[in-house]
Amino acid sequence: MFTTTIKHRKKSHELLAYEALFRCILEMYLKHEAIVSEYRREKSGYDGEKNVDYKLSTYPNKDFFVLQGIRLVNPPFPFQIDTLILTTKAIYILEIKNLKGTFRYDSEQKQLTQVVDGVAVKSFKDPISQAKAQKMHLQGWLARHGVFNIPIEHLVVIAYPSTTIENVTKDPKVYKQIIHNESLHENLDRLHSHHTKEILTKARLKKLCRALLEEDTPLRTDILQQHNIKAQHLIKGVPCERCRHYPMERLNKKWKCTRCSAFSKNAHERFILDYFLLNATTITNNQCRELLQINSRKVAYLILKSMNLDLSGNNSGRVYYAPSINDFPQNSALPIAFNNDFAKQSLI
Repeated sequence: MFTTTIKHRKKSHELLAYEALFRCILEMYLKHEAIVSEYRREKSGYDGEKNVDYKLSTYPNKDFFVLQGIRLVNPPFPFQIDTLILTTKAIYILEIKNLKGTFRYDSEQKQLTQVVDGVAVKSFKDPISQAKAQKMHLQGWLARHGVFNIPIEHLVVIAYPSTTIENVTKDPKVYKQIIHNESLHENLDRLHSHHTKEILTKARLKKLCRALLEEDTPLRTDILQQHNIKAQHLIKGVPCERCRHYPMERLNKKWKCTRCSAFSKNAHERFILDYFLLNATTITNNQCRELLQINSRKVAYLILKSMNLDLSGNNSGRVYYAPSINDFPQNSALPIAFNNDFAKQSLI
């Protein structure tokens, strides 16, 4: 028996960027409707995926490897798989949906509609077609790595038990392709029973997993451009972690808040990481000084050096590089409590 999750789910760049934005945007825009709405959508998707991750972790059959959230390229097309399960006999794709209310699927029209309180609120791409497209791209990717004959199955998994699945055309195939998270174990058992021939050795499977990890290319989303957010909408200088006042003063290798007198040794770290999420994947000494609102080139150098960032170049031409997106802190530290009464300011 073998089992391992070789790629644990991490927050997407987009979700991390929204969290960074809430820490960096001026207070008057904290509850901007479009920003809060998009954040909620992304966070809801992540929470639904984590719900399925937990269910899969309790599956008693342990002969598989799991990659949670992976984005590959089948030239020239990138494709993303919510959960990829690899065994020596077959590969399984889980396309996870987090819709609430009623999930109304029409297999003839290839249409998915979300219904809440009896009202159709939104239409979505056909999730079965999405999963089939992922299968096609994965087959292309596998062929380029010398794997041609392993079966690939796919399931659309509804993350929450409160969601009702309505099979509009009563298509019997749909009942086996769109499932609730609660029936994930039974459906994996059903698929396992169809595949009894070992196609890949465990050694070959491990090599394939390494290739998947090496070619994982997380998507980077420019949410500042998406929401037309400019420099004047963002705070300048390191914010206080306690009261959010800014900028903190740099005194004797520490940061001091001029409002609440709180001290911090490393308040700059999160702020620089937020810069990477929102602005660019590199930073220079000059950009660091502007970001932190400090004057000393030496202090900026010591701060950047202390973060153990990859770098290139020398002296004024030195450039520091952002960590891998999977290495960013996963704790939110959001300066806002979300409710349904968010403001409707426009960014001007």
